Amino acid sequence: MTRARDAMEHQGHYAGPVSRLLAYAADTFIIGILYTAGLALLRFAVQAATPWTLNVEGAWFAVGAVAWGALYFGASWVGFGRSPGMSLLGLRIVRGDGASLDRRHALIRLIAFPLGYLTLGLGFLGIVVGRTRQAIYDRIADTAVVYDWDAEAAKLRELATRGGHRRTRGAAPPADA
Repeated sequence: MTRARDAMEHQGHYAGPVSRLLAYAADTFIIGILYTAGLALLRFAVQAATPWTLNVEGAWFAVGAVAWGALYFGASWVGFGRSPGMSLLGLRIVRGDGASLDRRHALIRLIAFPLGYLTLGLGFLGIVVGRTRQAIYDRIADTAVVYDWDAEAAKLRELATRGGHRRTRGAAPPADA
């Protein structure tokens, strides 16, 4: 089966637990790198400009990390309907009826997101066993995560490379096109 057909077959299907977990792991990695780099730059700037030393340990570090994570997910969900990790794996958040994610549903999902952890992981169980693969926060926000590879672009790439046919300016298209 070609990549284009595979992408088109999965387009719009509910994303499975492995895809979602890998996307979340990628996002967690990105969040950690950006937060650590940001703190290092902030600490350097404070030490260079003032006689004080910025202490970023303990509770302040944890609160800052949670706030940074909320900003990261909130901005990417509201702005793009997906996080960078979801983009890497071809996932997108949609409303329960399949419509594009709007600001209201994205913010409800963000506020409800911690319930997956606060329920000691039971809030994620729907991703594994549910027909619609919805976690507790997806159900509350009426959202779903679906596969969203660029199937049309994959199809065009396949057509462009199939059989080595290249169309030159003014030339007639190949007979099998």
